[in-house]
Amino acid sequence: MSDGGQRDASANVALGDFIAGGLGGLACVVTGQPLDTLKVKLQTHPDVYRSLWSAGVRTLAEEGPRGFFAGCTPAVVSSVAENAVLFLCYGQCVRLVQWLSDANGGGNNFNDGGLNRPLGSTQKACAGALASVVSSIAINPADRIKAMLQVSVALKETKLWTLKQQQELKGGVMGPGRSSITTTLPTHSAWSVTRRVLREEGVRGMFRGLTSTWLREVPGYFFFFGGYSFARAFLADPQDRDKDLGLWRMALAGGFAGCCFWTSIFPIDVVRARIQVIGEYSNSFWVTLRQIFKSEGVCWYSS
Repeated sequence: MSDGGQRDASANVALGDFIAGGLGGLACVVTGQPLDTLKVKLQTHPDVYRSLWSAGVRTLAEEGPRGFFAGCTPAVVSSVAENAVLFLCYGQCVRLVQWLSDANGGGNNFNDGGLNRPLGSTQKACAGALASVVSSIAINPADRIKAMLQVSVALKETKLWTLKQQQELKGGVMGPGRSSITTTLPTHSAWSVTRRVLREEGVRGMFRGLTSTWLREVPGYFFFFGGYSFARAFLADPQDRDKDLGLWRMALAGGFAGCCFWTSIFPIDVVRARIQVIGEYSNSFWVTLRQIFKSEGVCWYSS
């Protein structure tokens, strides 16, 4: 194939990865937003929501059915952006890993037939981890706005909303490492929250918790893509491993990959949520981790 044909084929593959990832992200939001809302509430306000059941009942009573879909707009933006960018970068990172490991039979050109020879599960896991470095940057701004909208009601009931702190806010007194965004009443519009973050924290505020996002996404997607590749190999027909798995086996492999992702990084996700929404102790991942462990012990893992 000519160089021009190879470039066109690579561009078509990249576009396909981008579109498929975006549609997959949209499907994730449609099916998972209510549970994600409850997850964020449990992670950020364990003193208000004691269990998944109580969080669901209280959300329904205080906010109605719409409360389960709080932050849906930024969630769609975040999930579509994450998956589109992730799978676009994943396709390119697979090529890079193949080129670095010389898995394409000794070709020296990055574009020489690299997608025709399969990689092992570990190599695919490395490609996924590498791709997540870029996708983390894409999702962080919308993800922070989503989380703030999801817990906007709970924020009013925590110690952040005591009369003393409201008076401190009016007097311009802020605690060390605390952002003013955490002590102003939240609103229920994604655009208004975004404007407030930009006004009070600047563009940098949209990327608050980015270090935590990287610490979550990189190992998480290592296990996600590695787990998916392992599950596909395990479920494939031993006589014809290249045969399409079919819808249900593919869904089972995807579910296993999701379990690998969340099991490996859930504690990090708790810390990330606290930093993005509350900033209760500090914007530092390690300071927040130590303080949570000190005040809540190992139980915070199951928040």
